[in-house]
Amino acid sequence: MVGNLSGIGLVLAITIVAGVIAYIGDRVGHQVGRKRLTLFGLRPKYTSTIVAVATGMLIALSVTLAALVGSNYVRTAFFRLGQLNARINDLQAQAIATQKQLKTTRSEAFVLPLGFPIANVAATIRPSQPDAVLLPEVSSLFDQTVQQANRQFATGANGLKPYPKRASDPAIQSGLRAELNKIRADVAGLPADTPVFLLPVVGQNLFRGDTISFAFAHYVDKRVAAAGDVLASLDVQGGQSLNLGTLQTLSTQASAEIRKRGMPAAFAANIALNGPQAQDVLSQVGRLRGRYRILAKASLDLYPHSGGVLLDFALVPR
Repeated sequence: MVGNLSGIGLVLAITIVAGVIAYIGDRVGHQVGRKRLTLFGLRPKYTSTIVAVATGMLIALSVTLAALVGSNYVRTAFFRLGQLNARINDLQAQAIATQKQLKTTRSEAFVLPLGFPIANVAATIRPSQPDAVLLPEVSSLFDQTVQQANRQFATGANGLKPYPKRASDPAIQSGLRAELNKIRADVAGLPADTPVFLLPVVGQNLFRGDTISFAFAHYVDKRVAAAGDVLASLDVQGGQSLNLGTLQTLSTQASAEIRKRGMPAAFAANIALNGPQAQDVLSQVGRLRGRYRILAKASLDLYPHSGGVLLDFALVPR
């Protein structure tokens, strides 16, 4: 608001100065013409023209000087604009180069994403059991995770720093007790003997030079799909020539469905196809006429601990 008022004041001041000079020039020209005065021995009409031109020049000079005096921005535009543009171009070039370097560096340095299973170990516990039973189990899982993660990711080109603690540290024991209490709270409404699957996963996105971190993701270890359950479907037209790539849509749908039912994301993404069934269904589509639906079904009973999904396929009329 203050800047706007300052700009308006500057415009008014310039306008007033220009008006005053124009008035003076008009009066001088009028007097020159009236008295038929001469300048440098010129005829009066030429003298009047010179006075008018000089007045216009004086107006322009006065306006410029008033702007220079009244505004730092105008002074900058007149005397330092080239320097500023060069500086802006330099800074923009530096910013672009820095962004590219950061993107490249982080891409090259990226090691493990958040939620990735960090070790080939897991455990199934029953939260209804007391800490005296569960703490040794969870502590053993913790130490196994540390050993495997340090051996695999804190050596060679991975460049992560090893996790420094063991389950026996008092702070870790306290954290494990708190984790067990959280799990018990999450399954409070379920039967007392409900099993819970514990999976060690990366605790945050890890880049080269970071210290390994992990957490225990927990899942109620119930059946999330029975053998034969339809997990995805795809409508097709008979007579089409299809290949296994066509079934990628079914794999994606099945992965999302099984993850929604409680399968760990990393395991839900681990999709395998029953190849002979898939080829047979695709071959049938090519021979038949009419509208059909390809069904993708769970080949086996699936639990959070299953580690992946095997899909069977069937073709039904639509």
